[in-house]
Amino acid sequence: FVVNEMKITQVYNYPNPFKESTNFTFNLTQPPDDLVIRIYSIAGRLIKEIKPNPLGFGAGFNYITWDGRDEDGDLVANGVYLYRLNVIKGDKKETITEKLAVVR
Repeated sequence: FVVNEMKITQVYNYPNPFKESTNFTFNLTQPPDDLVIRIYSIAGRLIKEIKPNPLGFGAGFNYITWDGRDEDGDLVANGVYLYRLNVIKGDKKETITEKLAVVR
């Protein structure tokens, strides 16, 4: 079927929980104008912002790898974190929030 608007489906990270790195995977119905993943502590503090070039993503299955490090380059502690995937296409914005766990 044909979808005329931006949608994000099948958002998850694998492996979850992870030890060294994880892949954020998702399906897009259209190539995005902008894409960003923000990872937060359970208390809401921003841990990491991943802002890849949106030209590298198209309609269909996509993934982004995260090495489990914060903005300072340090490994994040064991625990549960939230991540938010934001996708912008024109004047439409879609946001999905999910959980991930770090177990070393």
